[in-house]
Amino acid sequence: MGAPVPVLLRPLGVGEIIDRALTLYVRNFIVFTGTVLAVIFIPVGIGDYLLLGNQGSELQAVIQTIQHPNSPPPSLLNANASMPELAGGVIMLLIAALLLPFAINAVAINTAAIYRDTRPSILHALAATFRRTGPLIGLIALEILIAIGIYIGLIVLIAAGTFGVIASVGGNAANLGWVGVLLLVVLGIVLLVALFVLLLLFVIALSFAGYAVVIEHMGAVEALGSGFRRIFNRREWGKAALIGFVAMLLGIGVSSISSFVGLGIAFVPGSHLLGTTWNTLVYAASYALQTVFYAVYYYDVRIRQEGLDLEVALGRLAPSAP
Repeated sequence: MGAPVPVLLRPLGVGEIIDRALTLYVRNFIVFTGTVLAVIFIPVGIGDYLLLGNQGSELQAVIQTIQHPNSPPPSLLNANASMPELAGGVIMLLIAALLLPFAINAVAINTAAIYRDTRPSILHALAATFRRTGPLIGLIALEILIAIGIYIGLIVLIAAGTFGVIASVGGNAANLGWVGVLLLVVLGIVLLVALFVLLLLFVIALSFAGYAVVIEHMGAVEALGSGFRRIFNRREWGKAALIGFVAMLLGIGVSSISSFVGLGIAFVPGSHLLGTTWNTLVYAASYALQTVFYAVYYYDVRIRQEGLDLEVALGRLAPSAP
């Protein structure tokens, strides 16, 4: 468990946020990752074990498919698992998905402890988070509804755009000409980039909403509104998108590096349990890293907007120094 790291509450630039988040994460790696593992280790581990087969056998199946293209492709799921085992694996991963917000909000509370120059505590952070179970569940329900709405909206938008293009060219792409095709390609790229940025902003806004529930003791609806207000404004959206992009790249980097280790584990006899344990550890470490980034940015936004009021809020969350 990392020792307390004194943190000065002041506005930060993007580079300073990245540096502070990485510093806090590295120095407190065990407590941050342990906070996530304490909540999701069992459901993720069991779900992964039941759903995914022995990775060594899967690699052999992939090699066999490459050597004999006519052979059936390998299954992504555990081919030896029964239907009850597969169903159990899915249920366990769903439970993990519902518990994950509690884990990442507990990481934010441990970040608050460090900001108060006290030792972070897994038990204290989890207790403070689970005391807000009702509002957090309400927030999760709202987030699910928002995700469904966005999905339906994207389907409608894509369908409308596709039919609009077909109608405008009379079903013949040649009517557009090369300039029209080029403009459509550019427009498509611009829309994809905009959608990507919008997704990053949504992720951070929803993360801020969770922090507002456990740190500011807001209700679900009020917290959701505060998260969107703090991110979707002219002063913040550019900075938020950059922070989200860096956090995403680091999470991908952690997963990519771990995949090489997982590849070596796959060739170890009886590696199924070992591989499952490794995957779960990496999953927790990656989420803890991204949460620390968002939490540091959350405190930066609040200190710029609320000043000393933030110190009072942090004081309610952090335990007294030993």
